[in-house]
Amino acid sequence: MTIKYECQDMFSHKAIATFDTYDEADNFMDATYDMPDWWTVHEMTIVEVNDDEK
Repeated sequence: MTIKYECQDMFSHKAIATFDTYDEADNFMDATYDMPDWWTVHEMTIVEVNDDEK
C-alpha cells in the first residue's frame, strides 16, 4: 500500500498536485499562497490517498 498526499481543490475535490510526503504538499501550498497573485490560487486542502486504488 502506497500512501500519497494530494493538494485538492477544496470545493470540487479535483487533484491539483500529488506528493510523496505531507511536508512536500504543505510546502507546495505555502509557496502558492506566497505568490504575488495569491488570490487567483484555488483554495486547497491536503488529502491522504491510497495510491494503489487509482
